[in-house]
Amino acid sequence: MPQTRRDDTTVVRPSGVVPLLVALARPLFAFHMEMYRRDLASAVFPRDERSSAIGGPDPERIAFIGSIAVAGMGVLSHGMTTSSQVATRVARARGRGLSWSELSSPVLTARTAATVPTLSAAGAGAAVIFLGIADVLSATSPRAWERDLRILVQRVREEAGPDCAVVFAAIPPLARFRPIPPTACRLIAAQVDRLNTVTERLARELVGVDHVGFPAEAIDSLTVHGLFSWSTLHRTWAEIVAPRVHAALDGVDARRVGVELDERADAPVVAPPSPAIAPGLVVSGSPEGSSSPVVA
Repeated sequence: MPQTRRDDTTVVRPSGVVPLLVALARPLFAFHMEMYRRDLASAVFPRDERSSAIGGPDPERIAFIGSIAVAGMGVLSHGMTTSSQVATRVARARGRGLSWSELSSPVLTARTAATVPTLSAAGAGAAVIFLGIADVLSATSPRAWERDLRILVQRVREEAGPDCAVVFAAIPPLARFRPIPPTACRLIAAQVDRLNTVTERLARELVGVDHVGFPAEAIDSLTVHGLFSWSTLHRTWAEIVAPRVHAALDGVDARRVGVELDERADAPVVAPPSPAIAPGLVVSGSPEGSSSPVVA
């Protein structure tokens, strides 16, 4: 199971009103999920050949798991996706080679990600997770969301190793992606906040797990000439997430060094071999007898 930080016992409980409203509004969420699927059917996605490696010394690896940020909704090139831009920024900042895997679907939920046969995370120093859009529109409960994220963290570390960092990107402001009536807008925003609150708490609670919020000041930049810009979303998301992935990998390096130092400290001390004794020379404290050198 994921290791827990001992200094955090705070549990955030949602107010009673919002869960009730979300439960009553399930048909409304289902309607917007269908609208989202229709948008996907006509949306642009990358058409070029995928590249998932950057040359350089001492290469490392990242596993990306997510929906539109990884699949590249709204852009024509894989190099413009959030995941590719994060990888490029991290490789440049760390001055190392980098390869990455991608598990993606525009409708990927945390439950599906937690139960797929493999996450393709073997060898990864960090897993970067962009989930939540489909969970919001499916009206996933905070309890189920937390359960699935915990399973996902555990499965990532089963594949990649126990010291693999996990970085969760916050669910972005979905209500700003397309025109939505005010009532639905408020309900969707409330559901986004509910799930993000759970993820943020888990990041405080679990060792080696981080949560990157989507700053309110970045929301206005997503609109260009009055139209929502997918390329701007991918670039902005990458700018926000990449520094935290860099920091997470630095943390992995530091933990690995600490483990090596602890192992060295715990290793048994082996006495060096006694120096060769020349004929006729007795060394002090040797079994041969005298306490002072004697030359025959």
